[in-house]
Parts: sequence; structure tokens; C-alpha cells
Amino acid sequence: MNRVREENHWSDTARIQSREDLLAPRTQIVSDRDAYLGQGRYDVGRRISDDQVELFVTTDVATALQQEFTLHSPEFIALHDLGTSASLRLLSNLAGAADARVQRLSVRRQGHGVALAVLQFVEVPLANGTPVRVYSTDVNGDGGLRANLARVLLAHSRLGVLMVGELPPHALTAQLAPLREALMRGPWPNRDLLMVPLGSSVALAAQGAQLAHQTPVAVHVTPHAAKPKHVWTFVGGAWNRLHGAADGARALPTELSRAVPKPKVPSTEATTEPMPLDGMGTPPPPPMAPSVASITPMPVPGATSWQTYVDRCALIKGTISCCVFDTHSMHPMAAAGGPPGADRLAQQGAALLSAMNDASRALGLGPARAEASISTTSHHLVLRPVPGHPGVALHMVLLASASNLTLTRMQLERVEPPR
Repeated sequence: MNRVREENHWSDTARIQSREDLLAPRTQIVSDRDAYLGQGRYDVGRRISDDQVELFVTTDVATALQQEFTLHSPEFIALHDLGTSASLRLLSNLAGAADARVQRLSVRRQGHGVALAVLQFVEVPLANGTPVRVYSTDVNGDGGLRANLARVLLAHSRLGVLMVGELPPHALTAQLAPLREALMRGPWPNRDLLMVPLGSSVALAAQGAQLAHQTPVAVHVTPHAAKPKHVWTFVGGAWNRLHGAADGARALPTELSRAVPKPKVPSTEATTEPMPLDGMGTPPPPPMAPSVASITPMPVPGATSWQTYVDRCALIKGTISCCVFDTHSMHPMAAAGGPPGADRLAQQGAALLSAMNDASRALGLGPARAEASISTTSHHLVLRPVPGHPGVALHMVLLASASNLTLTRMQLERVEPPR
């Protein structure tokens, strides 16, 4: 018997002493559904799987989320992009170091299945085991909603992180103006903002001082961060300074590769034996242990094929070709249908994403959301990120006479991506 497992999981269990105890076991009624499911209401949303949380709302999304933050007062970190699209990549690096997945908070209207907004986050445990969410403000939703949710996340975070890309001073001033207006208007419970330059840090200190002027918020500017691990070191260090000590119970790990714990995968080779019951006679001998060849392996997170996801997308009415690809390498990961082929869909999809981001930055609007639909006389192109997989996008070609873009988007929301 595995004694470590027994000590950890059975130390509070009383051993049955008699047949009467066995025939009439004592029970305990759990009145709290969250306690029964093993989920405390310390944070926003109800967990429905290892990497998915749902929140049903009856008002507008930003107001509902603000009410949830006010009700539960969770401590979390918000990552906000200024002239860059690095926040989702940082989440991907945090989760990827542990072979885990970026988690999703889907906000839905009560009685409807389509998500109004999808927020992505990872959970980083503190030294005492309490999980702290790290949200990206790069939200999957329409333009006005994204801006409102970004403001709510930054305003109610324990630590707001502004990741600043390579921006000229006038463009950075323009992007900081709505944030300063929100700080002045309030309410703004957050008292600490951290500016992390990913590009040139010239004049960033002056911009930070101007942002904090006549507000109760302290703005700190870090040195240049060249890699995701440097960004996380600055974020962890700032959090630990806020909580007094780097080795206290509320300390955050500052090493990116160890911040997120590895997912627990059940062992397929654990053996068990009957527990002896006093007064019930000698227990039967333990069964023969199965051979290794006869053991059915448990499913491992991440083992689902991308091809299955693409095949399900291809079933949407009017689809003639679709492809999932890596937005950085332009490498197709899976495809169905055609022509056009997977390589051409991946290359043109990456080119469209790059053009949208360049145009948005040139207009001083910050990075564009990687989602678009383009209609020609005979076809529709649909380009969208795959939820929960930063850096992965879906490119579809549909026949205009046989498809409806609104229905297509709704059906894509219902297609579950690989875990």
C-alpha cells in the first residue's frame, strides 16, 4: 500500500468498528453546493472544468464583472498591453512552462449559450497555496466591451501591469489618456500600477509620473524587460514588495518556470488493497495486480488532436476549407477541405493579422484584436483566435451563397478546442 497516500488522504477517516456501524453509516449533509463541488466562492465565476469558468449575467458585462469583484474582493493581477500584444504571450509562457493550459472565463447572458466575452487567465499559487489569478485585458469581445472590461480589470486588480511596447511619445500619451481619465473619474480601488517597458524606456518615467499626478495610485517603472521571464520577475517582485516579504505566506514565485504547478495526472499503475475491518473477519486476499500491458492509460491533457477540432469546424454549413495555424511561425497545425490549401491559408492568415496590428498601431489605437471577417462576391473569410491557445488562429473559407456569418460565429463558439 502507498503509505504516503494513506497518510495524506485518510488521516481524518474513522475506521468502522462493527457490523452495525457498517450497516448504518453516519452521513453529513452539505448545504453549500460550492463546498460539495470543492469550489469556494473566493473568486469570480463557477468552475465547470480544469481550465474553464463560467459567469452568467443579467446586466451588461462590465457592470456585472465589477459587481462580482466588489462582492468577492478577489486579489488578482491584470496585464494590460500598450502598443504591444505581449500579455497573452506571457500567460502562454506561464502555463506552457508547466505543460498546463491558459484558462478561460466565459461571460454569458442568462438563458443564452453564446459567450459575450471571454477572459483568459492563469492561476499562480502563493507560498501558502492560495491561488491568484493573472488576467490579460486582451479580451475576446467587441471593441467597446474590451475597453470597458480592461478598465474594470485594472481598477479592481491588486496589481495592474502596463506592458509598454515600442511607441513614440505622442502615441503613448494618447493611449494613456483614457487610463488617466478613468483614474481621475473613479472609482478606482487599485493603488499600484507597474509599467514594464518592452521597447525603449526613454521618457517612460515622465509618462508614469504624469499618469499618477493628483491620483491616489502609485506608478512604478521597471527597467527594460527583454524576455517574458524578465517581465514575470518584475511582476513577482512588485507583488512581494506590496505584501511585505519575498519569503512570507503571501509571496509570489518570481521564477517563471516554477510559477504555475504542473497539472495532476492520475497514475495508471497505482495498486490498492482492501482495508481491514475489525470484527468483520479476515478480509479476502488482494487480487492479482494487472500486468502493465493490460492497464488502460488515462487521458493526458494536451493529447487531443488539432485535426479533430478542425474537422468539427469544417462541418459548419458553407465551409469549403479551414486551417489552424501558429501565428508566429505560420506553420499549419491541422487542415480540412480545400482548395485553398493549408499552407496558403496559414500564410495569408498571418499576413492579415500582422496588417491589422500594424494599422491599429499606426492609428494610435494599440494592438488590434486578432479576429476578422472579409466578404467577397462569392466567399467569406473568417479569421479568429482559438480560445485558450494564445498564438494559435483559425482561418476559414466559406461559400457566400451557402453560409451566414452570424450563424458561423455562433457555431464556432460551440466548438470546443483541444485541451
